[in-house]
Amino acid sequence: MGVALVPNSVRRRITTKNEILRGILAEMAGIFVLVLFVDGGLAGGIVSGWVSGTPVSTAFTSGMGVAFGIYTGVAVSGGHVNPAITIGLASVGKFPWRRVPLWIMAQLVGAFCGASVVFGLYYPAIEHFDGGNRTVFGPTGTGGIFCTYPQPYFGVGVGTVEQIVNTGLLLYCTLVFFDEKNGKPTKGMEPFFVGLAVAMIILAWGHNAGSPMNPARDFAGRLLTWIAGYGNEVWMPRGVHWWWIPLFIPPIGGIVGANFYCLMVEMHHPTGDEDIDLDDIKYIKKSETDQNQNDDIKLGSKTEQDPFLNKARL
Repeated sequence: MGVALVPNSVRRRITTKNEILRGILAEMAGIFVLVLFVDGGLAGGIVSGWVSGTPVSTAFTSGMGVAFGIYTGVAVSGGHVNPAITIGLASVGKFPWRRVPLWIMAQLVGAFCGASVVFGLYYPAIEHFDGGNRTVFGPTGTGGIFCTYPQPYFGVGVGTVEQIVNTGLLLYCTLVFFDEKNGKPTKGMEPFFVGLAVAMIILAWGHNAGSPMNPARDFAGRLLTWIAGYGNEVWMPRGVHWWWIPLFIPPIGGIVGANFYCLMVEMHHPTGDEDIDLDDIKYIKKSETDQNQNDDIKLGSKTEQDPFLNKARL
């Protein structure tokens, strides 16, 4: 048997039995892993001039990063790894509101730590790519590694609606895959399918504004790049106050998507003890009686023609 790097005596001292603290730690770890994959995939593609990656490959990197983040804490914290998920689930009674601020704070801290690691590991590549001139846009712009920005033609109004749709789809798919009374995937595969849904949403809607479905990941990356010297353009790309859309609109989309699924599908699942129409029961019993009588008539006719069956019945 191997020897643990951290002795059991130390493990016992640092192990917490507090359910809320466990959840906070799991959310921090989950979104930390998520950001490592999402930002790392984007960094590899952007600083290589899309030689080491493509927009399609980064969509799947992002989706699988979400899946791995959910797997990290799904049995401990629920594996939300996204404030929009946390708020959306709370809005339909699937998560207590009193824990929402704690989960969101944990997600913000974990996301900032993940973005910082990506920035540190890719710093030499970014330095080589932009020559030390930190810019969001342009031929050597690297701001899109850490957060989302709209296309020049994409306005605030349509951007608001799109983010509600994007995050609404995310919550809708999440509830579909975790619904025990619906056609959910094989147990344990739910996070994978949520990640696949994220990849599909990015492929379908990501061109306009990057599909900023995760306020924690987006705000943490925006704050980091501002600190790292990218300037105020991280808050006001091309002079437009865009920063508040990825921060405040996805939770609204989460509420819309979660409630849409519950109102249209989940509320109407059969309960198993529903009242059955007595007229239907009478009709079923009458049909069974008629069928039995028909069978007896057919059997009687065959018996009269077949002496062997007559003998058998006797």
